[in-house]
Amino acid sequence: MGIKFDGEFSVPVSREEAYEVLSDPEKFAPLLPTYKSLEMQDEKTAIVKVKVGVGKIRGTATIALVLEESICPTRAAYSGKGKIMGSAFNLATAFELTEADGGGTLVKWEGELDIFGKLVSLAGGLIRPLAKKDITRLIDALQAALTPNGEQSASGIQGSGR
Repeated sequence: MGIKFDGEFSVPVSREEAYEVLSDPEKFAPLLPTYKSLEMQDEKTAIVKVKVGVGKIRGTATIALVLEESICPTRAAYSGKGKIMGSAFNLATAFELTEADGGGTLVKWEGELDIFGKLVSLAGGLIRPLAKKDITRLIDALQAALTPNGEQSASGIQGSGR
């Protein structure tokens, strides 16, 4: 099951400040919804654990999150491979940072999640809405982390399945 998402939001900080958060796994990973723990393997790789629940099915997902691309102050991209409840998933996400009209930074983002295995057969139809909800929560958390005094704009999330 493949799910793609994208959107954009503006924050009132410089591209350098936004890039600093988005390109550091130790700053980025704790913003994930249901974040549980993080263990750095090296400068660009973190083993991240998040709590996951689909209906009555609950567990912890373990993700090897890798900062694949880091171009200061314009782009940060991650890939991840994970396991949860007898299933596996791959994810990819990227952030493009440009100057926003009137100052600040425009963050354009995109992501893709591919899930396969037992979880898809058990909870198939529930996965897409749950993923959209968690991605919305992540984008909201990113905006909050990048907004000094709580001034936020809408995240503009779009989603599609493949």
